[in-house]
Amino acid sequence: MPTKRLKHIGVDSFFAERKKLLDAYDHAKQQASEDQVKTDHGIAGEALVRDWLRSFLPQRFGVCKGYIITPNLDYEGELEEWDIIIYDAIESPILYTREIKGHHESEKRRAIPVEYVRAVVEVKATLTPAMVKKSTKKLLKLQQFIGVNTSDAYPIYLCHPFVCTAIFFETNVRDLKEYRRALDNFIPVLNSIPTLPFIGALVLRSQRERSHSGYLQAMQSEQQMSWPDVFEMSSEFQCPNGTCGSFGCLSYGVNSYPTYIFDFLAFINGSKTNRASSLYGLDFANPQGSRLFH
Repeated sequence: MPTKRLKHIGVDSFFAERKKLLDAYDHAKQQASEDQVKTDHGIAGEALVRDWLRSFLPQRFGVCKGYIITPNLDYEGELEEWDIIIYDAIESPILYTREIKGHHESEKRRAIPVEYVRAVVEVKATLTPAMVKKSTKKLLKLQQFIGVNTSDAYPIYLCHPFVCTAIFFETNVRDLKEYRRALDNFIPVLNSIPTLPFIGALVLRSQRERSHSGYLQAMQSEQQMSWPDVFEMSSEFQCPNGTCGSFGCLSYGVNSYPTYIFDFLAFINGSKTNRASSLYGLDFANPQGSRLFH
């Protein structure tokens, strides 16, 4: 009787894509290490994630840096530039483009009509309290695009399916207290009114176990929680629906990366359910998780 395999064929090559992404990030970080203001690796990180998503997502999804355009005459926001916009590449026109000096044609900034936007992704190099606060402050600006469309012919708000998320290349916190402050800075997005469809965040690499990633999500309970103090979670908060919430992940692990990316695909397809989004990429030979400080 054959032995049951604990990972399907192709898993190692699937994880090699994560390693390739992180190796390119490390290279950009090394090149920027002598700069007085070390921001180039963060900018390079955005482009790396865009390339990664282009290679992974079905071709019907476009991936760009750019702008969300609404015909809503009551929109009072500025023309915001978003790190990554995922849009319906089959149906969406490109209203206009702007070149990014020194970058390839695929890296032009694109202006996408609001109804064709499927996701907005904020990308930051490191998960720290300051970087989380910066990313959530930007995501909250999406609230001006949230509303009820009264006309199918002339939508002025984001349409289903739409989600927002954040991706960090690595954690960079000194202790559990600082890590919790970083997680607490996600709470304004989780409690936003109007509610943002925030699916959580991906940390590509733990500072403790470099092969482990973290899929950070909101967890809710009808009763007050006691386990956020036991696990590495955010402070407890009250959700708009009256339940108790906390944000984070119970552990980092190798399977957080495939779980997040296939959940993301299911969300932008409008097909996400409570079941696992996919069995692809899961490595049951390495089920053990890790924490940053415990």
